[in-house]
Amino acid sequence: MQSKISEELKMKFPPIALLKSDNKPENAIGPKTGKGGCVMSFVAQTIAKRKTTYFGREHITCGGINVGFGWGSGFENEAMMDFQATFLSCGVESSPNPEAYLERLNHMPKNTREMFTHGERIYCDFETAKESIKNRPVYDEGEYVIFKGLENLEDDEIPESVIFTVNPIELTALIQINTSFRLDGACILTPQASACQAIGCFTFQQDESDDPKPVLGPIDFAGRSKMKHFIPNDYLNVSMPWKLFLKLEKISEKSVLQTDLWKKFI
Repeated sequence: MQSKISEELKMKFPPIALLKSDNKPENAIGPKTGKGGCVMSFVAQTIAKRKTTYFGREHITCGGINVGFGWGSGFENEAMMDFQATFLSCGVESSPNPEAYLERLNHMPKNTREMFTHGERIYCDFETAKESIKNRPVYDEGEYVIFKGLENLEDDEIPESVIFTVNPIELTALIQINTSFRLDGACILTPQASACQAIGCFTFQQDESDDPKPVLGPIDFAGRSKMKHFIPNDYLNVSMPWKLFLKLEKISEKSVLQTDLWKKFI
């Protein structure tokens, strides 16, 4: 399948699809056995190289990816949630139990330990981080997520998410198409989420809505750092449920993209 929007915009990076599966895909790139890392390096390869990639539950090494791709909350107990809330805020200075937090860091490699000591600072304090973690949309299904170019979808495949990768002008056009049928001002979401959660669980949640919104990301620099080898820094992702993608594709046939004003930006 080809995207009409992508063709009109002459996008450098056509959209990709995220699919769920219980089976490991053949002829796809994934983590080596026993290893994981950040999934966004695989997503970036699909975006830039059009290679089909995958990531599975057995590859989880990151605290946020469980919930990101609908593999449960990732927390066996309250202490694990507190640890992640501490890391996502200001590290040891945010911790409700600094001694216990530092003890866990002692078992980490030096570079990782330093990062966890100061925190990722996605949230301003521990309380905000923990409350946000509690409010993440949680699902638990499927063993793998698969990323492939939209043009490589099989006829019977329906994505969970369609992910555009856009520069500022392409983003402007996409937002205008998305807002052209709406009356309220909340037309695109920017959840304080990791890159995988933006294209994953927060987009899955929008699929449950009668009025789904696109999700803009990545707004976390950890996720971006794993993509920058393949994707220029001035690009963003816009993720949306399949049903919203189809709607925008239809609307785009009579949209700003057919105006002389748009042609000045081609």
